[in-house]
Amino acid sequence: MGKRIMALALAICLGLSGCAKKKEEENASLLGRAAELGEELVLLTVDGREIPAWRYLYWLAFTCDQIREKYKDSGLTLDWEAPVSGGSLADYAKDQALADTALYATVETLAERYGCALSEKERAALTELWEEQSAAHGGEAAYLKKLADLGLDRLRSEELAEVGLLYAKLYNLCLTGGSELSELLGTADSLTVDRILISAGEDREAARERAAEVFSRLNGAEDPEAVFPILAAEGDDAAGPRTLLPGDGTLPPALEEAAKALEEGQCSGILESEEGFSILRRLASEGETLAGEAFDRMLQSAAEEALIQTTPAYESLSAAAFDRALAELREAEE
Repeated sequence: MGKRIMALALAICLGLSGCAKKKEEENASLLGRAAELGEELVLLTVDGREIPAWRYLYWLAFTCDQIREKYKDSGLTLDWEAPVSGGSLADYAKDQALADTALYATVETLAERYGCALSEKERAALTELWEEQSAAHGGEAAYLKKLADLGLDRLRSEELAEVGLLYAKLYNLCLTGGSELSELLGTADSLTVDRILISAGEDREAARERAAEVFSRLNGAEDPEAVFPILAAEGDDAAGPRTLLPGDGTLPPALEEAAKALEEGQCSGILESEEGFSILRRLASEGETLAGEAFDRMLQSAAEEALIQTTPAYESLSAAAFDRALAELREAEE
């Protein structure tokens, strides 16, 4: 997930604000009914942390909704058995939901490891957030109805929002010089670059000529600093400026070495690699932005390396059947 890791995942829940403690079977939300599972049943563990079914099902519902929306916008018929890399579309949905679930669990695990706990003031802020969200949705009753459609209630939404606050506390800790987490990040050797890329495509020589033309435009400009991002946008790398951490694979090794040799504000010559021809420009690195990107990458890596153990109930769960059942239950309750 890189830099968007929590921008996507945590914004979802901070925008909704929610969670739930114990629920009786007869009061199960749409999630448990659609999956035909007890919502407090331990569905999997992440580095030993037990994950109740409702948490995973929340992310599975979110992922399925996203996929449905994309197919609808494209005018395509949704087929959960359609092959995608590594399996079917339904397999992809289960894997994506598992990744989001692991990410949240990893935030909680790291918060415990580094002594990050919510203060009374921060918990009070959740109450204020609830009131703001309720007002924005036309009152508490209307807001609860919207949450129920997602399989959440107030307690569950606040539990998820708490993870967002823990993420913020961990991030602030990584900005605290001398802290264990700050030292763990080790961002001293990082650098920020922008790139103009001319992809080799099927005609490498034509691409070489195009790269030479772009380089000439850059050198002939009155203000190369202003022209560089324009030329980069016209090129084949849409990523924009990015922060490189040593050996992170963001750029090919030869280009990474070339970037290290540049001074801030300096542009490289035309650099050839397998993907095509690049011109790099080293930018001034902003400490907080740099640390944030390093923190997000560290968090993502920790989530990907976490030991995940699933139960038979998880293995037998069908994303396609869950999505269809959830859609029927939502329609019935409208």
